[in-house]
Amino acid sequence: MLSRLIRLPFELTAKEKQQLQNQMFEENIARGLLFARIIIGLEAALTVADVTASLSNAHESFHFSFYFVMYMLMIVMNICFLLAARRYDPDKTYSPEQFRRYQGAFLLYSIIFVVWGSIVALADQRLYGQLMAFVVNLMSISVIFYFNNKTILLLYSVSTLLLAAGLPFYQSSGEVLVGHYVNLAIFVFFTWIASRILYVTYCRNFYSKVLLGQSNARLEQEIQENLRVHRELERANEELLKLSLVDDLTGIPNRRAFDQQVQTMLSSQDAPDTEVSLIMLDIDYFKQFNDNYGHAEGDEVIKRIAGVIHAASRGPGDIAARLGGEEFVFAAFHTGREEIAEIAETIREQISGMKITHEFSVTGEFVTGSLGTATGRIRNNGQFAELMKIADEALYAAKAGGRNSVVRMNMPKTRPLSVDGKKPEDWEV
Repeated sequence: MLSRLIRLPFELTAKEKQQLQNQMFEENIARGLLFARIIIGLEAALTVADVTASLSNAHESFHFSFYFVMYMLMIVMNICFLLAARRYDPDKTYSPEQFRRYQGAFLLYSIIFVVWGSIVALADQRLYGQLMAFVVNLMSISVIFYFNNKTILLLYSVSTLLLAAGLPFYQSSGEVLVGHYVNLAIFVFFTWIASRILYVTYCRNFYSKVLLGQSNARLEQEIQENLRVHRELERANEELLKLSLVDDLTGIPNRRAFDQQVQTMLSSQDAPDTEVSLIMLDIDYFKQFNDNYGHAEGDEVIKRIAGVIHAASRGPGDIAARLGGEEFVFAAFHTGREEIAEIAETIREQISGMKITHEFSVTGEFVTGSLGTATGRIRNNGQFAELMKIADEALYAAKAGGRNSVVRMNMPKTRPLSVDGKKPEDWEV
């Protein structure tokens, strides 16, 4: 049980021990400022009482000069303590040497305080035969301030040994002397117990704060790590999303990205319907090209044509994408029939102008493309799907008409769409 009061039940690092020492010293200084004022007031009152008793000859054995000097000594000592303590700034960083000087001054103050009590208690033997001055001073030092076990034993040893050694010279009664020694031993032991309980409790509270700080630091570190991982996951997800929306071969949007961008454009339109034009493009006789020149050359053709279609985009209202294989789509919002036809014709000419040799094409000696366009007023996804069908039928018509050409169609205004390749009468071709 006593071992828990002598040795702390936990281990502190060198840095934590220094923090505990600094914090405990700051607490002692703060308590000492109030304690010194109380002592000054109490000693001043005793000084007045001493002077009054001496002047009135209250008791023939009362020595005015001794008690007066002792009271004044205590007052001066506490005034000096106040002046020194006020110079200590807890927010200031002191060197180890400066801090040791402050600690040494405080220890000296504590030693003088308990020794003062021992001397006055010896003097009191002639008048009262009591140890009250020693008891009060030792108890005050023990319960008001925090000292480690080594320091408190030093204070106890100096004051108690001085009192114990001096008692036989000032107390003539053997019975009283024995009683003093017994009471002194009991009092010192329990005072030491009280001081250790307060000290250990203070250290436990400090250690709890250390553990809490460490826990908070680990929690903060874990939070930061989680945030870092979360950001990395977000970036990874963004990259995956981008990859899932980009055609691996050409680097332009794929069918999924095309559908999402169209949906975004449709949902952001302020007008009840928007004029939209589409181009559907197919590379002429691409299978024959692949079969005779190889898939590597075929992939190169797809990439170059994808670059042509992507370069045709004029802004955020245009969307170019690869639907799959040798088929591409180009959507242009707020674009009319004549304008989309010009864009389609430009794309067709640029494909032919690349002069990629294709000896197995019926349309000529170079790679060419067939394009179908469609224009209509679009309000929703269903109407856009209808427009896609019309553009696809226009592409089919271009291929059926000899390829390497552009065929234009419009969305019908009143009659349903054809699904068998036949054109309703109100289509514009």
